[in-house]
Amino acid sequence: MSISLRPSFAIDLEMPAREALPRLAATLADGPMALRRTRLPGGGRDDARPRARDHLVLTVPEPQRHFWSPWLTIEVTPRGARTHLMSRFSPHPSVWTAFAFGYLALTCITAVSLAIAGAGLLVPGSDQGWSLWVAAGGVLCMAALWWVSRIGQRIARAQMATLTAELERVIDVIGARPVA
Repeated sequence: MSISLRPSFAIDLEMPAREALPRLAATLADGPMALRRTRLPGGGRDDARPRARDHLVLTVPEPQRHFWSPWLTIEVTPRGARTHLMSRFSPHPSVWTAFAFGYLALTCITAVSLAIAGAGLLVPGSDQGWSLWVAAGGVLCMAALWWVSRIGQRIARAQMATLTAELERVIDVIGARPVA
């Protein structure tokens, strides 16, 4: 069993990134899935020559989307004469942000309550036992968030398989052989 919140996989292609990126983007855009192209910070102007490194975001079409629908982010990176595709699944960015913020808030609450409990142990006669209950509650809430994310991944499994199959189909269509 994996504890990955954002499942990922990588593929190396025997094709230069400057050639693979436009072909991938064009073929994915013509396919049945929705494609967005995002830029790296400082990635240059739109009218500049094609960048060798870029992000593609592949999602299911709008009518098929639901709360747990996955987004497949594909980072295209040159590796010498080859191309490295790092692909990572995640939920909609606002869902992912809410989960990340939830984990951050619960971690801070747990850490502060443990610090209060530790300080209570150093001060004679102090009763800070309640802070251990708060820390335990924070840990339980983090476990619940992880469990909810696993349920979401299970619900989105079919769409994740569809997105993966579409990426593999496009790699086949553009003639970029995966490196063995």
